[in-house]
Amino acid sequence: MVQGGLSSTTRTCGKPACSCHTDPSRRHGPNLYFTWRGDGKSQSLYVPPEHAEDARTAQTAWARFWDIGRHIAALNREQLKKRWARDKRKAAARSTS
Repeated sequence: MVQGGLSSTTRTCGKPACSCHTDPSRRHGPNLYFTWRGDGKSQSLYVPPEHAEDARTAQTAWARFWDIGRHIAALNREQLKKRWARDKRKAAARSTS
């Protein structure tokens, strides 16, 4: 499992005379990158083609983990709402007694 997203990107190279600078259809790639936020900024990690399947598997595992965490958090919110409503009813009953 690896935190982050995957993006496929085309890029221009560092050779000024390369046609990738004047013709967008001649850009290099597409290349796969892991992307994430760290240290307050966007970061990326190049994924070599021979590791693309591993990267997709790792990212899919992260996405599943994230979905499970969101589901648990939603259940916890509902439990808090119920508990707080119950506590409020008990407090109101005590104040009328």
